[in-house]
Amino acid sequence: MSPPLGDFMKIKGKKIEGPNVVIAVIPRQSGDIIFKAKAVLDYDKFDALCPTPEPPTVTKPGGVTFKDVENAKYKEAVMEWAQQKTAWMVLESLKATDDLEWETVDYGKPETWDNYTKELQSSGFSDPEIARLIDAVTAANGLSQEKIDEATNRFLAGQVEAQSE
Repeated sequence: MSPPLGDFMKIKGKKIEGPNVVIAVIPRQSGDIIFKAKAVLDYDKFDALCPTPEPPTVTKPGGVTFKDVENAKYKEAVMEWAQQKTAWMVLESLKATDDLEWETVDYGKPETWDNYTKELQSSGFSDPEIARLIDAVTAANGLSQEKIDEATNRFLAGQVEAQSE
């Protein structure tokens, strides 16, 4: 559930407002294509459309019951659910892109969510360009160790500079 608006935390008196946004620029001779990937803060819509799969319950002789997480159909359902969640996150994140329209993706129909890759390819985006776009979505929605290291190094460099003054 989304936090109430207006309740912002502060660090050193500065409000931390809004989710992370990462810009992905795809250079083209006809003009750069700009995508915006915004962190997804609320998965309620996804959860309503795609509930987490539940493993089947097995009853053993003697009445002992347990959840069969090794069940093949359950494992397959979890894999499909994870793929849908990833596709939904990509689409939800890219909604920040100005005037982005999909032809075959329907946000209310999970079976269409994977179509975004086909649409990107048929629009002329190469695999490395699509990977760049997915990297932007990933960066907006999480932190890689590389990003953490860069931020730590900036912080430490600022500490050294402050001490030398």
